[in-house]
Amino acid sequence: MIYITTSRLFHYFLLLLHTIFRTSDMKILLDIGNTCAKVAVVDHKDIVHFEHRNEGWNTLFQRLTTTYAIDECAISNVAGVDKELLHALESQPYPIRWFTYETPNPLFPDAKAPRGLGADRWAADIGAMSLAKKDGKMPYVLVIDAGTCITYDLIEPTGDVFKGAISPGVGLRLKAMHEHTALLPLIDPEGEVELLGLDTDTALRSGAVMGAALEIEGFIRRLVRQYPDLMVYVTGGSKIEFDADIVSRITIEPMLIFKGLMEVCYKATK
Repeated sequence: MIYITTSRLFHYFLLLLHTIFRTSDMKILLDIGNTCAKVAVVDHKDIVHFEHRNEGWNTLFQRLTTTYAIDECAISNVAGVDKELLHALESQPYPIRWFTYETPNPLFPDAKAPRGLGADRWAADIGAMSLAKKDGKMPYVLVIDAGTCITYDLIEPTGDVFKGAISPGVGLRLKAMHEHTALLPLIDPEGEVELLGLDTDTALRSGAVMGAALEIEGFIRRLVRQYPDLMVYVTGGSKIEFDADIVSRITIEPMLIFKGLMEVCYKATK
């Protein structure tokens, strides 16, 4: 004999009602990184709500599903298993889409992501492709995500991600210098940044922030020599300023991961 708990039965009842009376195409998108979890509610590719998660998952889902008519939740997670999240998802009356490197790219159905590519990187790559592809054609695209780590993905005009690099982000650089030396302090990356510092704190910040900026600029300059039509998209939480010649070549898009999740969600349901 199979027993169904009252809460599970109620969940099935809500799912049935949601399926019958669904009139919305709004979705909850989760970008769960190593530093924080970002949440967006989207409606036909428009972001109508955005926040950094600062409460329990159950409370968050209850608040959003009460406020918005949600019909799906899509998740990019690179932070590992979250039992609280999994438990909260069990009671949601709509489908859950887990984003992985195996998720098909609707813009280039035959293109593949490298095995094991992070869900956030693949989502950002698809988001960049959705911006770069015009009239069925796309140039070479470089996607840079400056977060906990700085990642680089080079995408061919066929939509294939065929080269990449990973280096420590600004926070990791500062943390490593503190933890692997006896006297260097752990400083806040926020603050005035000069090319060269005037004391220990500003020298650390210069090395971490300016070092990351010069690294990114170096990658871009070298790749532009190989691919003159290269389009560059930069996303991530680190605040990095670039030289004028680099600024003119790049598009800064903080919501690039969400754009990729939206591209998959809405085109996959057509």
